[in-house]
Amino acid sequence: MKRLLLVLSTALLLTAISSCEKTDDTGNKNDTSLCNDGILNGGETEIDCGAACGDCPPPATMSCTLGNTSFVAHTCYGMILGPNIRIYGNDNRPVHFMFVPSQLNVELPINAVSFAYNGEAYAMEPGDSGRVVLTYLDTVRKIASGSFYFTGNRVTGPNSASVTEGAFANVRYDH
Repeated sequence: MKRLLLVLSTALLLTAISSCEKTDDTGNKNDTSLCNDGILNGGETEIDCGAACGDCPPPATMSCTLGNTSFVAHTCYGMILGPNIRIYGNDNRPVHFMFVPSQLNVELPINAVSFAYNGEAYAMEPGDSGRVVLTYLDTVRKIASGSFYFTGNRVTGPNSASVTEGAFANVRYDH
């Protein structure tokens, strides 16, 4: 019986102590020690930015010259596919390309493309050209920026089209 009373009184005491502890209802919004851990926590609005961690990068953008027309993506994001990063932009006609990230400010080969031009689908075939130059790559927060160009062939015929003067900025590739 004494043992049971001891256990119950200990449990009651621990409950009383823990209920008196000060809690942080702000979700550690002022804790800067969480700003470099690669995890969305504390008051962060994106991984390691927002609240005490400082401003987050601006929204993602993508633009290029597609054939002889201007392309500005209304939606832009990226994703990891194996060793590749796939960058995707859409302005009611999709443009996307994939590459293996490595060095900054060096031309890297693009290994897959797909885009729509004049109502037709285009894709990269063996021998087609395409390069991306990464100017920024944050592998913790998974954000990339750079420039690109490539050529694709019409899926249903012999025509080709080029994408030139391409630029993407602040693309989150964690989708």
